[in-house]
Amino acid sequence: MAALSTTSLSASLLEENDIPGASLCGRKPSELKNDELKFWLKCRGDPAKGLKTKAELVKRVEEYITRGKDKNIVDPDPNQLYTKRKQQRSGASSGASDERPSQDPNSVKYPDNGWSTSLAKMPMFTKAEMNEHVASSGKRIANIDHHSVPTSLRKAKTFLEDEYLKEIMASSDQHCFYFQAKCCHSFRKNDPPHELKLALCIISGNVMDSRCTCVAGKAGFCNHISALMLKLCKFSLFEAKTTKDLCQEKDENPELACTSQLQKWHKKGGGENIFPQPVMEVIVRKTKLDEPSSPRGNGCVKCLLYEARKQPHYDPVSENAFKGAIAQIDPNMGFAQMSEGADSSNDSNQLTNSKFGKCPVGSMLSYQTAFTESNFTAEADLTSVPRNNFVTQGLDHYPRFPLSNEDDMVVPRVLSDTEKALLRHLTVEEDKINSIESDTRDQAGCDDWKKHRTYRFTASSFQLIARRQRNHENFAQSQMHPKPFSSKYVAHGLKYEPIALQQYEKFMFNRKSPVAVLRSGLVISKSCPVLGATPDAKVVDFGCSICFGLAEVKCPHTKFNVTPLEACSDANFFMEKISDTQCRLKRNHAYYAQVQGQMGVTGAKWCDFIVYTGKGLYIERIPFDATFWQNLRTELLQYYFEHFLKFAAADFHSSAVGH
Repeated sequence: MAALSTTSLSASLLEENDIPGASLCGRKPSELKNDELKFWLKCRGDPAKGLKTKAELVKRVEEYITRGKDKNIVDPDPNQLYTKRKQQRSGASSGASDERPSQDPNSVKYPDNGWSTSLAKMPMFTKAEMNEHVASSGKRIANIDHHSVPTSLRKAKTFLEDEYLKEIMASSDQHCFYFQAKCCHSFRKNDPPHELKLALCIISGNVMDSRCTCVAGKAGFCNHISALMLKLCKFSLFEAKTTKDLCQEKDENPELACTSQLQKWHKKGGGENIFPQPVMEVIVRKTKLDEPSSPRGNGCVKCLLYEARKQPHYDPVSENAFKGAIAQIDPNMGFAQMSEGADSSNDSNQLTNSKFGKCPVGSMLSYQTAFTESNFTAEADLTSVPRNNFVTQGLDHYPRFPLSNEDDMVVPRVLSDTEKALLRHLTVEEDKINSIESDTRDQAGCDDWKKHRTYRFTASSFQLIARRQRNHENFAQSQMHPKPFSSKYVAHGLKYEPIALQQYEKFMFNRKSPVAVLRSGLVISKSCPVLGATPDAKVVDFGCSICFGLAEVKCPHTKFNVTPLEACSDANFFMEKISDTQCRLKRNHAYYAQVQGQMGVTGAKWCDFIVYTGKGLYIERIPFDATFWQNLRTELLQYYFEHFLKFAAADFHSSAVGH
């Protein structure tokens, strides 16, 4: 009812001349721009919703004129500023004439004292008064007499991005309300600020006089004055009590140039494709817009340093002898600086690892041949599985699954026909196991991967299943028919998992323990065909006593800006710190059950657990724990046959009948 009464009041009070842009002023509707047509309709209470073209807007305006509805004016401002202005002027007309006084600068005398921040006596000031002042100043747009957009509003808004208001003060007497302010430069800081003065009629709010010390301001109107008038409109809109009420806004605060601000590429929404990269691997090319890029990489600058040795392993004795010989030829040669020397135990001659062995900390090679960038740390703990003193040759393929055998699962004697049918459907031979693994290497992007997981427990859910106590039917349905799920955490993991594997393979090669990383699909257990696992990768470690293993990657979204070791300070993190340079996966975490489950299903004897963040990489080689797996396997099979099988069999039977 309140909104209706306000609208009715505005409709009964307002006329076309009360709102700039509400009148056609003798122009045809087709002569107006789209924004002007929409504002004209808005002044009639029409939001012009759904009108996209100028032809539709013109047709709607002509309909209003034909039906005689063009005289029903409503206030287009949500705060009813035009209505308040009309009411104020109507109330003031009984006590004083509303005729606008002459804007003779000599008739206005600004006070010498009595300036304050109080706006208690400030009259209503809107863009209508601005328009009148613009028109009286002789300003026009393209020599058009009637235009609904004041000539300097847009310029003033743009102007405020480069310069800003300061020290806005107010004063008043019986005739006028005065403002004075300074307009400062944000770029030409050494220039003195412009002095602004503005006088408003204390009854009508019309601009009586305006002055500025700039060149254009001598004529009584400039962009600086427009900026100040925009500020006065805000004072009226927000019913400010003092000039300090809106002092935190942009137009009163300087804005630094982009070259004076901090970089912002790391902010949200930017820098998504930026990740640390050793400077020695950067390729610099010159931009040539008029020439196609050469596939051979001609015209680029890149590091020509590479590992020329066929064997990545080395003999320390022979290497030191070689370095000593190099040092005798030229002591300044880079490789000569890598010689450990007799005083290597001294703190002043500390050594650090590099791609080509140990070299002094701070030397050129310690930077140029470092494993990773200085702001990216990488650590690995491979001590759980013995390593050879040589590199195994001739490993050009990964063996078939399972890598090792175990006892077959014990099936309950009392099963229904549908349950037996499901178990027969799930049982697969070794050839089929490897065929499925090969066909499902796209993992979640593969329909067969989803199909073969339907009635099986997979490693990512092993701990959740083993601890399940109730709501078995709902849980079974969620396992068989999971709902599509996506989140920023899942998207983050999918995005950085391949990057993590690349960094893992590169780091392992640089530390002289080269590995081959191969894609992996769904692996079904031969002894327990109701169980399956999908490792993130298959790994061949050429220097390990057991060459074939797995890799599981975790890219924690919430810890992306810290190193894995630093993330261990969070008690809820899945890794725990065991020394200043080492951490390990918590043995009671679901990820540990996942890793052990993957090894139990595939027969692998170790798995590299890789934690990747934007600041570091940590690798823990986790050995297979046969006791842990046997206990977990028993719990999984017990739950499968006691709670899951009956729901799975019913679903399998209904789907078979449906087909």
